[in-house]
Amino acid sequence: MELRSGTAAAGRAARAAAALLLAGSLAGCTGWTDRDGRGDAGDAPGDGREVPMRIVEQDGRILAFVPVSIAGEGPFLFALDTGASTSVVDTDVAEGVGLPRTGEERSVSGILGTGEVPVAEVERWEVGGVALDPGEVTVVDLGPPRGGGGIQGLLGSDVLSDFGTITVDYDEGVLTLPAP
Repeated sequence: MELRSGTAAAGRAARAAAALLLAGSLAGCTGWTDRDGRGDAGDAPGDGREVPMRIVEQDGRILAFVPVSIAGEGPFLFALDTGASTSVVDTDVAEGVGLPRTGEERSVSGILGTGEVPVAEVERWEVGGVALDPGEVTVVDLGPPRGGGGIQGLLGSDVLSDFGTITVDYDEGVLTLPAP
């Protein structure tokens, strides 16, 4: 992630942090099928709606990715990040779908530093066919796509907490959100 800061060294450090995050997480992460091979989540029977996840394990790290559509475009590859307090959209995606900037900037922190990043409004978006409430996202340069795909955002606890209880099933590759 690229963070705006007062020194070139801090900028390089921020890009290095983004590269470390992305390096082990992008191979083979394009295309979406759920465990039944349907290609989209749809409504699941029972207690909730299932969203397909792509689980990537590399170098001792396990990452979960979900399909996110914005303004009818996508799906885009978003990391499911319950530890992120703010959801993030890559700069190229935000510009490509025309997300309006609010004029506000937020302070974000990573393992290698902090910086100010712009904020954009998202009126219409969904994860795996499940509508998300309109809200704000931070806009960060997550780096160039690798291997024909790349991480295009982070779906954070600011959005996931709106559902109350969620279930992340790493074995089945399914994120279950409660029925409305």
